[in-house]
Amino acid sequence: MNYEKGFFETPEFRELLKKYEHARAMNVFPYFGIEELVDLLSYYLFMDRCDSAEEVLTVARTLHPTAQENAKMEIKLLLSKGEASRALEIFTGIKYTGDDETRILHAEILLALKDFKKAREIAIEIIRKNLPGTDNLYEALEILLDCGFAVDALLICEEALKHSPRNRGLLEVKAECYIELQMTSQAIGIYNTLLDEDPYSTFYWEQLGHIYYMIHRYGKALECFEYESTINDEIEYARMMQAYCYYFVGDYAKARETFGWFSKKYPMSVMPQFYTALSYYNEGERQKALDCFKAIIDIAPEGTIEMMLARINKAIILDEMGEHGRAEEAISIAIMMHPDNMKQLLLHDTHLYELHDKENLTFDEMSILEQKEWSLEEEMYQWGTHLVEHNHLRLALRAFQYIHPFSQDTTDIDAHIAYILWKTGDEDKIAPAVEKALDGKSDLLFKLFGLPYNANITPQEFIDAIIAK
Repeated sequence: MNYEKGFFETPEFRELLKKYEHARAMNVFPYFGIEELVDLLSYYLFMDRCDSAEEVLTVARTLHPTAQENAKMEIKLLLSKGEASRALEIFTGIKYTGDDETRILHAEILLALKDFKKAREIAIEIIRKNLPGTDNLYEALEILLDCGFAVDALLICEEALKHSPRNRGLLEVKAECYIELQMTSQAIGIYNTLLDEDPYSTFYWEQLGHIYYMIHRYGKALECFEYESTINDEIEYARMMQAYCYYFVGDYAKARETFGWFSKKYPMSVMPQFYTALSYYNEGERQKALDCFKAIIDIAPEGTIEMMLARINKAIILDEMGEHGRAEEAISIAIMMHPDNMKQLLLHDTHLYELHDKENLTFDEMSILEQKEWSLEEEMYQWGTHLVEHNHLRLALRAFQYIHPFSQDTTDIDAHIAYILWKTGDEDKIAPAVEKALDGKSDLLFKLFGLPYNANITPQEFIDAIIAK
């Protein structure tokens, strides 16, 4: 949920931003009030531009060295960087007067530390003493949503709306509650009602577009983001979402054109180049896709999912092109330099892996990623099965062999290893894997080889059976 979005598009803020960025370009800073700098830092954090936010904090400390807001700004910056423990340390040094703004900041820290119970308690206390129309109420409701209490937030909204049925802020919160609960028809209805009253609200068009995107209605989503761009063509988020929509509706040329605009403006950004590569691949241009993934590997930070997925896709394309040795080399490097978080390996509905961030996930994908804590073994096992499904057997073998030594139950891993060795001409090496799979009562072994399940079959009888097929 984002109440800042509307403020960031007001003429007053756009003028402030223009003044600040001009001053930054000239490296000469006129006077900016501390509240103006707070707004600027919030904007850059909203845009995921932490470096620019840090620059604002430096300016604030120079112009207002004794302002308490500096500590609060630093806390917000640390939270955006995932440094919640450090944020809490700084918070303890703030003179805590018990005002709602400071309490909300405390709740945000607790939320980042996953202390949902205490964060919820603060939010509820603030909600009880604030009336509809106050910013603190909406921010407290947002805390509730982020803590996972969407039902509570929805009930509070509905009760408040009985007394103020046309309150836009409450309707926006209610719509966000519906989104969190995946009650998308109800959320769409609210935004359509709000757009009837304010058809030029880019925020409402954007929210509506994002809902359609998350339920795979890419054509409708594209229409919404196009309306948003028509109202204000400076909103880069709307343009980026249009690019995703073009890609998912299959207009790869238009997707490449739009992603290309971002690559020129942000040459070190991986995401637009990644989808340019995917677009080329879907158009049958394997070499161009390969070249793009090679370029991504040159700029992506080591130890990130972006780098790993680029290496995997490079390996898959090389394997398709008959460059099996180079493909296995690329896979080996991907395994050796793998990041800690590889949950995106679970999202493998397409041959090449797509890259995701918080903006381009659908409800289905979020459900997969968030349904449990996934282990490295589970993530790489899913990757291996995906490679087997698309007949990249030698590549899959490396993934299965990597996770085998530290897996508690290797039954299905052994089944896959036996199958891969058999299919790639190493029949004489399958006996140990077959024996382990049978010892673990792997029904998958029989499915892979197309045999009826037989719990009492011996390893040699199993091998004789597949030879006889």
